[in-house]
Amino acid sequence: MEGEMKKDFSTGNDVLDFNRYYNGREEPPIFRKQYIDLQNKLFVPVDDLGLLHLSKNPQEEVILHHFVNDRRQNKFVFSEKPPLELFQKVYAVTSSDLSVDSEMSFELFNLWNILKARINANRLQNEFDLLVILTLIWGANPETYKWAFGNVEKGSIVAVSSQAIEDSEVFKKGFIRAVEMIEPENICWYGNVYDWVADYYDVSKIVKMQTRTQL
Repeated sequence: MEGEMKKDFSTGNDVLDFNRYYNGREEPPIFRKQYIDLQNKLFVPVDDLGLLHLSKNPQEEVILHHFVNDRRQNKFVFSEKPPLELFQKVYAVTSSDLSVDSEMSFELFNLWNILKARINANRLQNEFDLLVILTLIWGANPETYKWAFGNVEKGSIVAVSSQAIEDSEVFKKGFIRAVEMIEPENICWYGNVYDWVADYYDVSKIVKMQTRTQL
């Protein structure tokens, strides 16, 4: 069966319980469309969280993003005691941007990280009542598209990174499919926007994210 889930996941030190979310299921969790105002917002990487002094100064113009390496974002999102109370003191957050390989495979690594990211987005929306921008990640195998883009409400605002892309054709094919399935109202883009994007999406709806913030 396409994209059939493995029944037993060993999550190691992760607080995520894959059996709780996925045992016997064959689709990703729902991601709801939320109204998010992107005007005059400052995108700040999650590992600069401490520099914001949010416990004293909530910042309604800040959107936290996860375009940092896996180890650094795991520290904040998948640790046993993530600082979610600080996430509630910014305007919005993007969901996790976990690594996937560009090989034509549907192995545990890609599946694991795509599902971790989708669970993260679902929990941030539903358990912690945050405004969430869904970060899109996918693998070379088109079977990953179902898990990466499925059950996302049409018109949702999403985030994409074009940095550190190993295979531009894999990125292009996945991006095109994501646009077809989600029809995003806006795309928050980290890195350079490729010229071909204009053939598939209205680039006036792309919000460019600065790659590093001076706080």
